[in-house]
Amino acid sequence: MGGKKAINADLLKQQMVAFAQAAGLDLVGVAPAEPFVRDEERLRRRQESGFGPNPYEYQQIEPRVNPDLLLPGVQSIIAGGISYLMEDEPPAEGLRGWISRYCRGQDYHQILKERLQQVATWLEEQVPGARTMVYVDTGPPLDRAVAERAGIGKWGKSTNLITRDLGTWVFLGEILTDIPLPPDQPIDAACGSCTLCIDACPTQCLTEWQMDANRCLSYVTQMKGIIPDEYREVMGNRLFGCDDCQDVCPYNKKARRGLHPEFASHPEVTGTPDLLQLMVMTKGDFKRWFEPTAAGWRGKTTIQRNAVIALGNSGDPAAVEPLAKALESESQPIRAHAAWGLGKVGRSLPEVAQQARSALEARQHRETDPAVLLEIANALSSLL
Repeated sequence: MGGKKAINADLLKQQMVAFAQAAGLDLVGVAPAEPFVRDEERLRRRQESGFGPNPYEYQQIEPRVNPDLLLPGVQSIIAGGISYLMEDEPPAEGLRGWISRYCRGQDYHQILKERLQQVATWLEEQVPGARTMVYVDTGPPLDRAVAERAGIGKWGKSTNLITRDLGTWVFLGEILTDIPLPPDQPIDAACGSCTLCIDACPTQCLTEWQMDANRCLSYVTQMKGIIPDEYREVMGNRLFGCDDCQDVCPYNKKARRGLHPEFASHPEVTGTPDLLQLMVMTKGDFKRWFEPTAAGWRGKTTIQRNAVIALGNSGDPAAVEPLAKALESESQPIRAHAAWGLGKVGRSLPEVAQQARSALEARQHRETDPAVLLEIANALSSLL
């Protein structure tokens, strides 16, 4: 321990778990800090197959699988998790979008990090001279691999971590420390022959135990610029994220709900926001509604672009007017998708086809962006 006083590791762990639970963590486990050899092989195979890393992952493999590179002398990794599943919201009428459950409430990054930091500070007080390092989501550690090694869940075929009582609806983080704590034992395997998550995936980005993150709609809804045509229709009314693989998972049928009110939907937005309201959303509205959530980092244009796609997929004549207005947007991606949306609504509803054509033709004479002009031309051609 390099100068630290002798400790009763079993007692310290017991007290640490109790403190962590009192601090608001639902899941706590301890993993040994050896290199993640199996996961390094998996990551390298995935990279060679072109399945990763996606732009939101830590790009270098070595720090992800060698904890000692992050905290020299590390002995233990404490995995922590909190549930974010809330009660289902009542159906809403009108033109509605949909937001993934993980980003309906307050941003989990700060909430979970603050709780883990409380535990880390407590450990440093109990063992003077001890060192700790806290990570939540955006750092190098492999959250699910750490949690699996720490015995709080098991890797599922959907690549989500499956836990006993909370299903897959958990946020994960970890504390690296040079205190040697007794490790927990991994739990039994999950999934068996079940392939419900793979069968439900809208883009077929899942194969057993592996995901092509570049095709996952959770990634697609967050990408910048113009969405590739192959994903627009399958996006449906998704504004941010995708929960399809989790919705069908048998382990989620009895998952506990409503443990943390801070993850409840913003009352003015809900999990199914009004698309027409989003189309006239101001910067102030966005700051109030979305910036406090995990969806806020991508910005107002991304949400509105996805709302335009949702309007195009709605098959509702009420979508034509807001799509025509979106053709006048300063944002190139919004104009491009507005053109696509007008074409789609016009094809599905012959009674509004002429209205859609008129809006497209009017914009065509003023548009200067080649990508938008191409979308307008394609939409007009589809309405002939």
